[in-house]
Amino acid sequence: MGRSLKILSGLDPAFWPATPIFVRFGPGFEVQNLKFCPVPDLASKAINRGPILPPELEREIFERAACMCPGDIPSLLLVSQRVNEWIAPIRYRTVTSDGAHSTFPFRALQRAIQSNLRPLCFFRAHVRHLTVPYSFLRDETSETVEQIISACSGIQYFVFIHQLSPSLVPALANLRPHRLYTYLDPQLFAYLDPQLFVEAPLYRPMFTFVTHLALWHVTSSMSDTSRWLSFLAFVPSLTHLLIHDAFEAVPHILAASEGLKVLIDYDYLPYTPELDNAGSDDRFVFMKIRTFVEDWVRGTRGEMDYWARADMFVAKKRRGEIQPKTRCWIEKADEIPGTG
Repeated sequence: MGRSLKILSGLDPAFWPATPIFVRFGPGFEVQNLKFCPVPDLASKAINRGPILPPELEREIFERAACMCPGDIPSLLLVSQRVNEWIAPIRYRTVTSDGAHSTFPFRALQRAIQSNLRPLCFFRAHVRHLTVPYSFLRDETSETVEQIISACSGIQYFVFIHQLSPSLVPALANLRPHRLYTYLDPQLFAYLDPQLFVEAPLYRPMFTFVTHLALWHVTSSMSDTSRWLSFLAFVPSLTHLLIHDAFEAVPHILAASEGLKVLIDYDYLPYTPELDNAGSDDRFVFMKIRTFVEDWVRGTRGEMDYWARADMFVAKKRRGEIQPKTRCWIEKADEIPGTG
């Protein structure tokens, strides 16, 4: 049976005069329910008596509630000044284009940075997962784009689906994401030609710690397999790769990349027989991804996303649980969570 814990401390009458929080915990101490219950006389007594819980425990409870119920963060911010200070960093942790799935909207982040109400070191320390929307890159000046990206140099997950501008090189060069989702365009990979290598060397540091790389809209400039292999040499930590529209390069990438654990070829279309040859390598997974943003947010929370599904599929395949052995796509019978 779950347990209920009533938080009566830290109630600031200026913000919340008579409404204690009830947090319901399951057997593993996870938050099962968070709700506000008006109990005026109890709240008044709690305010008069002072804190009931140790501050460290109180903080842990509020932070867990914010992480596990992100949709309740706006209400939690109004509990008291100290709770606001605890929860505010969590509020900025994951930023998407429009704030979908209880994340923080990018334009709100832009306003917060440009308002100068918080020091830039706050965003550097607390923005961990950042999606830069296409509309922002299209409508704003390069200086504004550089300002926002530079302020979030501590990001671990980075989505940047747009052609790169030379003016952004300094800001991008300072990033060290672990998971990178980007548009594959000739400007980014100009240095793959040895004769043009010196033109874009500053892009390379951004790939130093990338373990999971998703590449959209692979251009004809990368149809040459040698360019793929040259590119992978500049991603030394890479273990997971997702590509689109570059199936011809898949066998060569797998053969040349011993450290690669998973290679996903994604599409919106059904599986085609041409992929049978790649299925002989158990690291290859063909996948249809219809809800990228939702999957990406799940990944930022440590939940099941397409990377995790691919990992489970590869593990099952190596244990002989996938039949036939050459099958490289996930079926419902495989019992992998999140499979439609």
